[in-house]
Amino acid sequence: MMAPEPNSRDMTASAGEERDRLRAVLQAQDELHDLYVHVGVDRAWWDAALRRIIALSDSQFGFLGRIERGPDGAPYLHSLAVTDIAWNAWSRGVFDEFADRGLEFRNLDSLFGVTVATGELVVSDDPATDPRRCGLPPGHPPLDGYMGIPLRDGDALIGMVGLANRPGGYGLWVEDDLRPVLTLIAMMVARGIAERRASEADAVAQELGSEVARLARSGQEHEVTDQATRVILAAASMPDAEAAVITAARRLEPGMEVGVRTSSRLGAGLLGGAGSPAAEVERDTCVALQTGRTHVSLPGLRLGACAHADPMNAVTICCPVATERDEFGVLVACAREVVGGDAPGRGAELANALDRMAHAVAQVALREDMASLALRDPLTGLPNRTAMLQAIDRRLRRIDAAARPFGVMIVDLDDFKDVNDQLGHAVGDEVIIAAAHAIAGAVRDDDMVARLGGDEFVVLLDSGDPEVMRLAGQRMIDSVSAIAPAGGPGMSASAGGIPVGWGDAAWDDAYQRADVLLYEAKAAGKTQVVVGPILGAAEQE
Repeated sequence: MMAPEPNSRDMTASAGEERDRLRAVLQAQDELHDLYVHVGVDRAWWDAALRRIIALSDSQFGFLGRIERGPDGAPYLHSLAVTDIAWNAWSRGVFDEFADRGLEFRNLDSLFGVTVATGELVVSDDPATDPRRCGLPPGHPPLDGYMGIPLRDGDALIGMVGLANRPGGYGLWVEDDLRPVLTLIAMMVARGIAERRASEADAVAQELGSEVARLARSGQEHEVTDQATRVILAAASMPDAEAAVITAARRLEPGMEVGVRTSSRLGAGLLGGAGSPAAEVERDTCVALQTGRTHVSLPGLRLGACAHADPMNAVTICCPVATERDEFGVLVACAREVVGGDAPGRGAELANALDRMAHAVAQVALREDMASLALRDPLTGLPNRTAMLQAIDRRLRRIDAAARPFGVMIVDLDDFKDVNDQLGHAVGDEVIIAAAHAIAGAVRDDDMVARLGGDEFVVLLDSGDPEVMRLAGQRMIDSVSAIAPAGGPGMSASAGGIPVGWGDAAWDDAYQRADVLLYEAKAAGKTQVVVGPILGAAEQE
């Protein structure tokens, strides 16, 4: 009896064998359906489907794949299941590396590529000589026969089955016999494509929703930042500016802690108290101060973070409080509620807002700094004549019932000209600075010491009681007497003071009378304190 033609049914098969063949196909279909119901479609399901097809078609090996398209729209094959036919170490490595996520076949210059590119069913009785072949890698098992079966969803090509090495070859009837199982597999491929597209659509919708929410939040935060910047710029002092920053920062991120450390030019202070996140900041611990740029330290032990930042539990944002020419300090914020994957993005958003506020704080600092320079003596750092005049004017304008007379005292160094003549002006400046510290250290916190110029100082005493003034003057003179410039004589000072009450009293009158009393002290032998009678009334009418 002659062997059947490859593309024709084996006519010698009995009716019973045909029934057994159909029964096996339907049984495979039922098994795959039950597997889908119990575990869904996963890698094990695709492997089971391929095994059933290979067994039913009497093939030696094969593959099951889904048609994908690249960014350029060109189709390629993504395997869902493939027979393990690794023939050497290299092919074993390739199979093991890509087995879990599936192999991708993009070169369509092959027998299976015909089906991918055209959607046609391909049967080849002699793949080795078929003009559509692309050849096999060295060591690959030879192909004695091949069949590529397209899987469709309506008119759309969605996948394919590839079978190889069936004894007796392949014919169109192989596809007909496998039709129930192929139909189920095509349904699963189509379902997978639909689910993936739905998932991608959901992801796009979620991303769009997140972006809309982010833009809405960004708009709100931009409004908060704009408002805060206006309030900061209108602040009367650095503490007021910091209070505005704290209020705005907590609106941006509830619970965020904020503080400002100021430089020596503004009195070297820590606004916000010892509990402020700026409490531990020094130049050598802060990247922002070292680089002059806002810096974000994320949670975790990361290279490049500020040394003062909490290494585990917070996003720490440091913003220099500086203009193009001047540095006044650093603004530090600590956001402990921003953690996980949101930390980098959220940290950057907060940094942008805080950086704008820090620039506004710098303008307040610059304003204070300029005002301070205008009211301070550049050599000693004490208030100057203008500052003293403003302070006395405020005292003279007081009309509250608790107001009482105050004292004005002039302190002048004795024989200071000799220091300049003998030791030079540089030593003279050192003596002036030392005298300023000595006089300021001898009075109470409520009193004010100013340098009028040269070696002359004016002290505004809170009390106008003559005895209190005399004792204060003596303390100042004793403090100056402790100054001994190298290579020169010890220093001394004299003082003249006048209590100032109410009525028509004015600064000029108080200064002239105190100056007369100063020279009385010098005429009496120097190192003296002379306090005169009250200028004006002791009590308000």
